[in-house]
Amino acid sequence: MPIPEEFSTAAIEAASADAFVPYQAFLASGEPYRSMISSNPWMRPPRAKDPLEWGQGWYYDTTVGRKHPDWQDVALPVATKDLRQLRQDLFTWGYCLIEDGLSAAQCARIRSRVVDQAAAERALGIAHVSPEQQHVWSLVNKGPDFPGLLEHDPEVVQAGPMIETLLDETLGAGWNHYSFLANISYPDCHPQGLHQDQSAIAPFRSLEAPVLVNTIYILQDVNEHNGGTLIIPGSHRVQAEGPVYGALPRAINLEARAGSVLIMDGRTLHGGAVNRSGALRYILTNSVVKPWLKQQESFLLGLSPEVLARASDKFLWRCGMQSTSVRNMVEGYGYFGSGQVADPNGSLVHVRRAMDAGSYVHTGQLSMDSLQGVDLAALGLTRIQAAHETYRNENYQSRLAGISAR
Repeated sequence: MPIPEEFSTAAIEAASADAFVPYQAFLASGEPYRSMISSNPWMRPPRAKDPLEWGQGWYYDTTVGRKHPDWQDVALPVATKDLRQLRQDLFTWGYCLIEDGLSAAQCARIRSRVVDQAAAERALGIAHVSPEQQHVWSLVNKGPDFPGLLEHDPEVVQAGPMIETLLDETLGAGWNHYSFLANISYPDCHPQGLHQDQSAIAPFRSLEAPVLVNTIYILQDVNEHNGGTLIIPGSHRVQAEGPVYGALPRAINLEARAGSVLIMDGRTLHGGAVNRSGALRYILTNSVVKPWLKQQESFLLGLSPEVLARASDKFLWRCGMQSTSVRNMVEGYGYFGSGQVADPNGSLVHVRRAMDAGSYVHTGQLSMDSLQGVDLAALGLTRIQAAHETYRNENYQSRLAGISAR
């Protein structure tokens, strides 16, 4: 059957020449970073092979807030256990610091595990190393404490309930984990470019509230010498003039003691700093997001079977293993899922476990002419439907019979 000429590649190209394409300029704008760097040349990150320059005013050549000439007289956030103050700091400055969020024993245990894991990955030649940092990904598979950090279990992170409260209040309940990794700054590493962690939605902006919040576990004292994270305080509330950003305040290094927990608004400009010490610097970063934002780390595929076997309903929920009509369905399973903890109508762990066992058979092409050859008991979807979907009740059967009779 001939295809109408209007649908041909040549016709589409001709109709697209000088055409009105309303969103092209916006999507290709490069914002927010294009105007930020244009208006603030000191923000331009060095290329990987460029030597770092000191005394030239670059964003990475800075110090902690109490020493910085622009910030030393400003009451920036300090570590505290006062929840009211933490809320205010997070809202005003785009970050807050929980004092002793990890106990000394918790911090030492987690740091020891990360140090050993990172060293082993380097020794085997499988480490993820960039000009800025070594990253240890899929951290949740690499030690018994890590799932507990994602659950905010007080046995693993003593400030867990407080962290969870701040996340719920900032993002709304029902968020998912976006990623969880170790960030290891090595001596004389390059700085990261200053960025917003919710850049996945750029050039769209969320002016009312963030769609991502970061929890950063500080595993040793950090400062301007060993790579304390670069932050521009209050940058989450900087408004562009139309699509263009103007002058920004200068960055500082984070100063925090081991065991502190940094909560940071996903719109806050920050970046990994230069480590000018002779030792490695260790922190953990756990980003959480609104559930409609695609996860950076695919927990659905990446969780090991061993971790999956021990996983609680809360852990699975937070890792995005609940499907609904608008996200993560598998062969239609999850359309009636509520997205709530342990809802059997959308619990993707059942699909993953069947796939791990090699027993998940996809529903392929079917025909009324060959129904006798279909082995319903072998299909992965029908087994999950029979075992878990609670909505397939008498009302469903009645609707199904009514449609089939027409």
